[in-house]
Amino acid sequence: MGKHDRNKTVKIRSVKFNVVMNMILTSSAFLFPLITIPYVSRILSPRGMGAVAFAQSTTSYFSLVALLGITNYGVKVCAQVRNDRSALSKTVKELIVILLVSTTLVFIVFVMCLFFVPQFSSERLLFLCFGLSIWLSSFGVEWFYQALEQYGYITVRNLCFKLISLILMFVFIKHQGDYVLYGLIIVFAGYGSNVLNILRLGKLIDFHDKQRLNIKRHFKPMRWYVIASVCSGMYIQVDIVLLGFLGTQSMVGLYQLVSKIKTVLVSVVNSVGNVMLPRLSYYQASDKKGEAGQLIAKNINFVLVLGGMIIPLLAICSRPIVLIMGGPNYVASARPLSIVGFAAVFSAMNIVLGNYLISRNAEKQWALVNLAGLILAIISNLLLIPLLGIVGAALSITICEGCMLIMRGYICRNFLKLIIRQIDFWQVVVSSLCASAIVSVFLHFLSVHNIFVFIVASTAIFMVIYGIALVVTRERFVNSVLSSLKKKYIGR
Repeated sequence: MGKHDRNKTVKIRSVKFNVVMNMILTSSAFLFPLITIPYVSRILSPRGMGAVAFAQSTTSYFSLVALLGITNYGVKVCAQVRNDRSALSKTVKELIVILLVSTTLVFIVFVMCLFFVPQFSSERLLFLCFGLSIWLSSFGVEWFYQALEQYGYITVRNLCFKLISLILMFVFIKHQGDYVLYGLIIVFAGYGSNVLNILRLGKLIDFHDKQRLNIKRHFKPMRWYVIASVCSGMYIQVDIVLLGFLGTQSMVGLYQLVSKIKTVLVSVVNSVGNVMLPRLSYYQASDKKGEAGQLIAKNINFVLVLGGMIIPLLAICSRPIVLIMGGPNYVASARPLSIVGFAAVFSAMNIVLGNYLISRNAEKQWALVNLAGLILAIISNLLLIPLLGIVGAALSITICEGCMLIMRGYICRNFLKLIIRQIDFWQVVVSSLCASAIVSVFLHFLSVHNIFVFIVASTAIFMVIYGIALVVTRERFVNSVLSSLKKKYIGR
């Protein structure tokens, strides 16, 4: 192989293109549950949905251990050598070998749990379906495509599989006992496309180049990624898992609706942050600290702008949203849903600061905060779930996300001082409060009984007032978007 071929890499798109692609992907992640949850929730009932949510959450713990933090570590190390095909190929092959060993060992433990853990054995077939995700998540090499910023490919691939899954869901989910089929379709929707990743991998890296692999070189830098990723993943699902052990499947079914909506909101708020890690790692490796700071500041402003809209709208529209998404059987989910808006925004901000720490080689601090968050989440859920049920679970995750944000903010305090003038916190707060007050007055004087009209009217009025207020207060992110649109369609 010649030097030119050895160093040939795929085209790296602009950050703007990647953000657009990721927003499309995020929109699909929002629309998919919006279409499917109202349908399957009414058919499977809270108990069936609870069984699926519990199996999915607990199985994800095994996947987390099998991945050994490579989800984030792989993005960073591959992004650093993405311009050298030979070095990139070697790195990818070494990580795949590590995953093969770890996934095999973890799956053996998983199979043993199917026979010896009562909560697993009672739904063995359902757990086996989700067991496929352990292998598919390990060998989907999503981290490789993110490192090369292949968000166009990632988006198209995911959209196709979500569309197929949507069709399968309406064709096969007809009865209350079809929750195992529903679980299998979830696995197909979330991980089926990973098969294409492996098949395409051979075109992007060289498996035939006889390189001497050095697997041990990854062990030391990976150790904090393992701790951080496992703790973070367990932390995200700990509320549902503990509800499964401390409560009933019906409680899990009620809360999983809240959890899914929160997960979608986190994805929406963090649609920009998801594409930042490879670019931040590249900037840091190239000693472009100014560009990295600007990127983080823009990301924080984006999170604040969406958060200023999501938190009040969830508080105002929680009951109508639950009635639409789940039906009357899920009305008890309204109160916890009104709480988790804060958790969604705190979580997205945590991801932004976490990406900065990773790009700065501060994996130890990143990992220790995640570990502290997991411990705090376990303690708070154990205390609050027996007292308040699903409301306690929502409060717990919100408190924990807030505490983790405070810890990360303290660790990043010197960096945040440098970019604080580029962050428009007060502009967003004032704009959000103004919009919330006007919507509240409108709803007080105009009685709206139709839940669809209620949500549409509340959202429309809020967004108009909020948008005008952001422009008037000269919030940077919104004004920069308007300026770009003006230049593009009206001219300078």
